[in-house]
Amino acid sequence: MTHHDLVNRLLLAVSPHGLAWSNNTGALKADGRMIRYGLVGSSDILFAKRPTGRLFCIEAKVGRDAWRKPQQAFAQAAEAAGAVYILARSTDGTGDDAVAATLEAIHGR
Repeated sequence: MTHHDLVNRLLLAVSPHGLAWSNNTGALKADGRMIRYGLVGSSDILFAKRPTGRLFCIEAKVGRDAWRKPQQAFAQAAEAAGAVYILARSTDGTGDDAVAATLEAIHGR
């Protein structure tokens, strides 16, 4: 399973419970210059739970992919602002474990 596959599985899993969108970050080269987009370290998915609108920030990780310092800093800032941060790690190769943990977290809050 790729990171992209896991993000898509998570989006499909949480979408029936509110508004979810992919939060892309990165850079590209256009006309000879680098253009950066998104907030470095921000989570892969932003999700507003229905009916409360509570914000969930979901970071998808596959296998032993590292949780980087900018991502940890974003997690702290999001939680300090009242959001729920979920580190959804898939180690089973299918994403089932990450999806189950994410759904448990959103239903518990």
